[in-house]
Amino acid sequence: MLQKQLSPSQISMFYKDLFTYEQVKHFRDIAMPAANVTKVVVDVGGGCGYFANAVEKTFPIKARVIDADPISVDAARALGVVADVGDALRPAMRDDDGIICFNLILHHLVGASERHTLNLQVQAITAWRDRDVKVFVNEYIYESWFANISGRIIYLITSSKLLSALGQFVARLVPSLRANTFGVGVRFRGCDEWRSIFERAGFEIVGYAKGEAEYIPPARRLLLISEIRRDSFLLAAK
Repeated sequence: MLQKQLSPSQISMFYKDLFTYEQVKHFRDIAMPAANVTKVVVDVGGGCGYFANAVEKTFPIKARVIDADPISVDAARALGVVADVGDALRPAMRDDDGIICFNLILHHLVGASERHTLNLQVQAITAWRDRDVKVFVNEYIYESWFANISGRIIYLITSSKLLSALGQFVARLVPSLRANTFGVGVRFRGCDEWRSIFERAGFEIVGYAKGEAEYIPPARRLLLISEIRRDSFLLAAK
């Protein structure tokens, strides 16, 4: 099953340390109480290593990054973080893996259709089901005014070549509608949708931290978004 990939220029837009503080706070609240400090925190799709580096500086535990982008891996190593080039769908596993983290990465696992996208997101989590690990997920929550439709609309616009071209043109006039995933796709979901995915992957939620609601520009409200936030979940295999 093929995953659609961002271009190098699109990936470079994520070379920023934006949400690490909140992610580490949520990790402290729901994951560290269950952590084995002799094991390693594995940040899948961990990019430049900002979260892994903050974890090592904040808690008495080691971390490593798995990311598909070699430039990001080099940046993580420059911070002193152990980092490997790898695939979120087929990650290299080690005996010392303890807590597996997916920080704002699952919504980037997109395929050629909604069904393929769902399967890819499930697959990334399922890969760790038979390991003796906990899984920490920090993800965007896009709640809608009607039936989780916002995430579907955004996926349709960003994954379609034609609609992406139109979206890029409109975004020149309305900057709040800019997206760095035009032409590839991004699949945001409501909280209940993510919970369903965790269930389908064979995990149960054993910890939860709700994020603060973000400001939604008026133009984005046209996408029927009622609330945007970043929630965190701690998962255990059933």
